[in-house]
Amino acid sequence: MLFRSDDEAPGSNNPRLRTSTRFNDHPTVKPVSLMRWLCRLITPPGGVILDPFNGSGTTGMAALDEGFRYIGIEREEHYLDISKRRIAHRARGEN
Repeated sequence: MLFRSDDEAPGSNNPRLRTSTRFNDHPTVKPVSLMRWLCRLITPPGGVILDPFNGSGTTGMAALDEGFRYIGIEREEHYLDISKRRIAHRARGEN
């Protein structure tokens, strides 16, 4: 079964083609590396990142990696659950 995820898969630069045992069915998953770069690009040191379209939490993971505070807003409970699991997993250091 093929799952969309931002897990690093050898030889795959397309996040929609990466496979994982973790389930993330959000339709617009972005690479964490891209979101880390964007966070650094626009957020001052010690800043807070506000994401009004939290989705599956990729920006929250990137913010955590870069040492920023993060506020995510998501209206879909399903994606909020995915986001919480992914960010908590990242906070425990389990990339």
